[in-house]
Amino acid sequence: MSIELVRLDDRLIHGQVVAGWVKTLYSTSIVVVDDEVAGDPFQESLMRMAVPEGIDVQVFPVGKCNGLFGQLEKSPKRAIVLFSQTIDLFRLFSRDKFPLSVLNIGGVGFVEGRVQLAESLFLSEAEIQMLADMANAGVEVELQPTPFDRAIDFHELLKIRDARRLAEA
Repeated sequence: MSIELVRLDDRLIHGQVVAGWVKTLYSTSIVVVDDEVAGDPFQESLMRMAVPEGIDVQVFPVGKCNGLFGQLEKSPKRAIVLFSQTIDLFRLFSRDKFPLSVLNIGGVGFVEGRVQLAESLFLSEAEIQMLADMANAGVEVELQPTPFDRAIDFHELLKIRDARRLAEA
C-alpha cells in the first residue's frame, strides 16, 4: 500500500473519508491507528461496515505500529492512514516510527480545554504545539476536510488565531 493520505480526524471513518478521499485518491485500503477502536470489536465492526465492499480496513493499536508504515509503502495497495488523537500521531512521528511528509487534518471536535482554530478544528495548546513541532520539522500540516476544499496551511491557522487574540486584547 503506498500511503496516499495520512489524516488526523477524531471521527476516523465517516462520509468525508469514504465518499471524498477514498474515491478521489482511488484508495483500496484504510488503516486506522487507534487504541480505543483496536480494543473494541464492536467499534471496529462499525468501522468496517461504513466502508464500501472492496476497500480493505485494518485497525492497529498505536503500540503495534513498529514497521507498519514501511510495509504499507511497499504494498501495491493505496492506503489512507487515519488517526483520531494528535498525541498518538506525534509520538509515532517523534520516535521515528512514522516517516511523514504531509499531514491532512480533517476535523477535531470540541472538548473542554480546546480552542477553535477553524470551523471544524478545536485543539488544546498541547495539541497545537505538537502539530507546530511537526510542521517546523518539515511536515506539511494542512487543514482540508474534503478533497474539494482548499487546503489551509497550519502556520496560516496559527497566524489567524494570533490576529484574533490581538484584536480581542
